[in-house]
Amino acid sequence: MFFILSKILSFLILPLSWVFLLVAVSFMWKKHSKKFRLSAIVILFLFSNPLLIREVNRMWEVPVTVDRDLDDYDYGVVLGGYASYDTLTERTTFRFAGDRFNQGLRLLEMKKIDQLILSGGSGYITRPDLRESLFIAQFLDDINVPKSKIIIESESRNTRENAINTKQILAEQKAETKPILLITSGYHMRRAVACYQKEGINVIPYTTDPMSGENQVTLDLFLPNAQALAFWNVLMHEWMGYVSYWIMGYI
Repeated sequence: MFFILSKILSFLILPLSWVFLLVAVSFMWKKHSKKFRLSAIVILFLFSNPLLIREVNRMWEVPVTVDRDLDDYDYGVVLGGYASYDTLTERTTFRFAGDRFNQGLRLLEMKKIDQLILSGGSGYITRPDLRESLFIAQFLDDINVPKSKIIIESESRNTRENAINTKQILAEQKAETKPILLITSGYHMRRAVACYQKEGINVIPYTTDPMSGENQVTLDLFLPNAQALAFWNVLMHEWMGYVSYWIMGYI
């Protein structure tokens, strides 16, 4: 129920959804149609501004760790939500947060971590059989990454379950007290760290795919940008998740 409810709320909190609803209402409530449409334009302009979303992201994201400051770890866990599987082409496709996987694989090859835990089940309501960590494991097998270096956790559907199931894996490995490297996107790291710490896991954050970018001001930052709007969608979804987890006592 929580999983389905979160999907519905995710739609309602998105700025583009607000614009759509305001425009729709403007046609039904013609007396105030201009006000509704003007409000839609203002929201669209505000949330498509690259400078605003960049600075908000800079305040929210956990900073990227420089590799030279990184110790060696027995385990690194990559949180799911970065890939999908095309059943027609039978091919794995990496999405927006694919840097999580790329950096995790790079750290494994650099021997900064001994084993990579892939944590993530199905994110689909209608396709529970499409479990992300399973088709990613097949992808790694296709590129000849040793199976002994990969630990699969394919049951979790959210960040809390990632943490709970990772704790069980560490217990099975008799490594409950060992620090592990937590590899996920900068916008998602605060909630992820809070969930893992709630379960008593000693995690070291390793931030990937930061959305804040370089601290430079150019003319482009003042022009409407569709990517900025997409970044707000990601960030607001994460804020909703963080608040929901806090209310539920997950963090």
